Amino acid sequence: MTDNTAQIAALRDAIASGARRIQFRSGGTQREVEYHSLSDMMKALEWLEAQQSSRPRITRVAF
Repeated sequence: MTDNTAQIAALRDAIASGARRIQFRSGGTQREVEYHSLSDMMKALEWLEAQQSSRPRITRVAF
């Protein structure tokens, strides 16, 4: 599963500033996405955050 932390941060910043285009680094590659509307951005943010929270958490215990 891909870590979407950078994309989530870029999307939040863009929403806050009123921009529709975001740039983020993913897997060592610079990426750019332009959204059609604020509504599309909000839906994408909700989906990305749901993906992050649905990840299984691994706890390591050493004795």
